[in-house]
Amino acid sequence: MSFALFKLSIKKNWLLFVIFTLVLMMYSGVMISMYSPENVQNLMQMFELFPPEMMKAFGFASAFTDMTGYLASWLYGLLMVGFPMVYSILLANKLVAKSVDTGSIACLLSTPTSRVKIIITKAVYALLSLTVMLAILFAFNVLIGKAMFPNDLNVEAFLNLNITVLLVNLVVMCISFFFSCVFSDSKLSIGFGAGIPIAFLLLKMLGDVSDKVEILKKISIFGWYDPMSIAAGNTVWVVNGVYLIIIVILLSLSVIIFKQKRLAI
Repeated sequence: MSFALFKLSIKKNWLLFVIFTLVLMMYSGVMISMYSPENVQNLMQMFELFPPEMMKAFGFASAFTDMTGYLASWLYGLLMVGFPMVYSILLANKLVAKSVDTGSIACLLSTPTSRVKIIITKAVYALLSLTVMLAILFAFNVLIGKAMFPNDLNVEAFLNLNITVLLVNLVVMCISFFFSCVFSDSKLSIGFGAGIPIAFLLLKMLGDVSDKVEILKKISIFGWYDPMSIAAGNTVWVVNGVYLIIIVILLSLSVIIFKQKRLAI
C-alpha cells in the first residue's frame, strides 16, 4: 500500500465523502426526531394510507415496538442501501476507470509504485471511506437516539444491524470497483458498476411485493439482508460470512485484472 497515494485519494475525494455523510446524518436526525414512544401506534397507522405492496417494496415494515425496529424499518430498509450505493458507484468509477479514461493514471504508473500497490491502495481507500462513513452515522444515531429516548434503543441489536448493512454496502462497493478495474471506459464502468447493484435492488423490491415472486429476492444480495430480523435480535453470522467471502473474491479479482490489463496511456 502507498500512503502517499492514499493521502492523495483522500484529498481528491473528501468532498464527495463529506456530502454523502452529512446528507445521511441529516436524514437520520430527522427520522429520529419524528419518533416518539407514545406515538408508535400512530406511526404504524400511517401504513394504512399507502398500498401494502408499495410499502413492502420500499422495505417499510408495519410491525415495530421500539426505536430499534423503527430505524430498521424506516431508515435501514432502503435508504441505507440505496444512498451509499450511489456513493460507491461514483467513487469506484472515479478511483480507477475515470483515471484511466482521462489518462491521469499515467502519472501514477510512471512512478516506482507497482500496479498492485496502486490498485490495493485505491481499494483500501474505497472500503475504508465507506466504513468510516457508516461508523460516523452509527455513532451519530446512537448519540442522538440515547439523548432523546434513553431507553428505546437496543444498542447491541443496532450495532449488529449496522455491521450487516456495512457488509452489504461493501459488497456493492466491490462490485462497482471490480467493473471499474475491468473497463477503461467510464461509461462501461458506470453501466455495469451501477447496473448490477441496481438490478439486485430491483429484484429484492419485486420479491418483497408478492410471495409468488419471492424467489427473486433470494437471488439478490439485498434479499439476504433482513433489517427487522436483526433488530429483533436474530443473529446472521452465515449471511455476514457470505458477504465477506464475496468481498474477498471481488477484491482479489480486481487486483488480478488491473495488474494484467493493457492500458492505452
